Amino acid sequence: MKISSITILLLLAVAGLSAQSGLFGLAFGDTLNRADSLLANQRFFAKEVENTLVKYYSSTNKMVESIVLVVHPELETVAGWLVRYNEYNSKKQDDHVLDKLHEMHGEAVHLDKEKARVTWTLTPTRTVTAWYSKPNNLTVFYHDSEQEYLFQTTQTPSEPAEE
Repeated sequence: MKISSITILLLLAVAGLSAQSGLFGLAFGDTLNRADSLLANQRFFAKEVENTLVKYYSSTNKMVESIVLVVHPELETVAGWLVRYNEYNSKKQDDHVLDKLHEMHGEAVHLDKEKARVTWTLTPTRTVTAWYSKPNNLTVFYHDSEQEYLFQTTQTPSEPAEE
């Protein structure tokens, strides 16, 4: 009885880790329909589709400029996403986002002081990186290097560009 209970708990823990959900409840491997529904419930709606990118905007959430999903075209699953916050957010608002990221992904981070980036390693291939893009937007990028070819566009860098 104890062995089966422990086995079930371990399986649930592994299932929870594999989902690797992040900001806005999105998770690697979500179906596009699920991700679209999650974002719609938070008042974000798809306005543009370019190659593997689906761009979402909200007329009610003034903290977020846009959310971009990177979608596997054949499987219609989420391979990654980028959240670009409004450049006019206060330091307190940006700090709240960073605190949320630490809460979700842990305190173990790689800090690149030279490039002013902080990265959480979720798995050997999945990362979350936060940095300030021009002009002064806090940007958070969920990336899966196993599906690198989906990130190769001019609109969403596979890594934060030198700015």
